Amino acid sequence: MSTKIGTHPSFGYQLVANISAAEQLTSNDCGKIFMVDQSIAFTINMPKLSTELAGWQCKFVIKTAASNDIHIMANGLTSAGGTGDSGATNDGDVVIFKEIATTDNGAATASSQDGVIFKNGATVGDSIDVFTDGTSWYITSFVADAA
Repeated sequence: MSTKIGTHPSFGYQLVANISAAEQLTSNDCGKIFMVDQSIAFTINMPKLSTELAGWQCKFVIKTAASNDIHIMANGLTSAGGTGDSGATNDGDVVIFKEIATTDNGAATASSQDGVIFKNGATVGDSIDVFTDGTSWYITSFVADAA
């Protein structure tokens, strides 16, 4: 028997937005597809985890590939990451990351992560799906090559 844990409202991937600079995502960004411009390096922060956020999801797709890293991090973290502090100031160590790459040079699944990076040299069309149950971020990447 399943138990409902969230019904966060969503755009259902019907709203597409460009993102080319640092951004703090909010609960209102649920269900958006973000087309990422890698022309400059920047960090995108996810909303703060909470039980009310259960069901929140979005997708990032490389639109313009270039030689800069784009960090997608848990709430309150810089691109350097950090330790988890139970949400007091940040949501560190709450990402469960699954990478699916045509050439996989890294671990296929990693837990207790701070975020994920579109590395320099990403390929147009590389994508990252993000979902939360309110206590962890679940991230799946579909990329040409993973480091």
